[in-house]
Amino acid sequence: MSAYLLGDIIFIAVWVVLYFVRPKSRNLQLFGSFLLLPFTILDVWFRPDYWHPPLLIKAIEPLSLETAIYCFTAGGIAIIFGNLFFKNNNSFKISWLKTIIFLIVAFGLYAIFHRFRFAFHPQTVSAMNNLNFSFLIIWGALLIVNFKKEWKSILPALLFATFTILAINFGAIFYPDFVAQYWNLPKLWPTFFNTPTEEIFFAGVLGALWAILPANLLKFEK
Repeated sequence: MSAYLLGDIIFIAVWVVLYFVRPKSRNLQLFGSFLLLPFTILDVWFRPDYWHPPLLIKAIEPLSLETAIYCFTAGGIAIIFGNLFFKNNNSFKISWLKTIIFLIVAFGLYAIFHRFRFAFHPQTVSAMNNLNFSFLIIWGALLIVNFKKEWKSILPALLFATFTILAINFGAIFYPDFVAQYWNLPKLWPTFFNTPTEEIFFAGVLGALWAILPANLLKFEK
């Protein structure tokens, strides 16, 4: 079993625990999971520029089952972490138009960064940071519009970033060198607590954005 698959198992375990411990937030958790799932496709551009972990099913490379599992579970966990602070209820209707617009904007920003990233030093803009900056721009725009209510999205950002650091370091107990083996560290920012800074950046901006997206993409019933 690879370290990546072990990491997926950790995320699956936490996802399942949250699903059963917080039954009133199950629909919200599933929404968060499926919302992040389409970004699995970006792994095509992450490999090998950003990282190159071994995959369980080589026949579908450069797509990755492990990345799909990660995206599904991370999206659900992040939105529940956010709900600890925003306390949205479980009765809602999805605004499909707003959700589709969000996905178009997110992928569009990624495409722009991907197109022009070679104009920057590789240690400034990696394939992962293309996504990080895309999410950061969307979060920043939503924050400006409703700062009074959404400033506290910084809290789930810190929570999910901390969880990511702990998960990676837990995996390092069983696979001590997997960070150096999986990530293309010479092209990336320095590691922090044995964790690529890009991963912490992603976890933080995902935790922040997924915390406030429900208020912007969902219509909650009173």
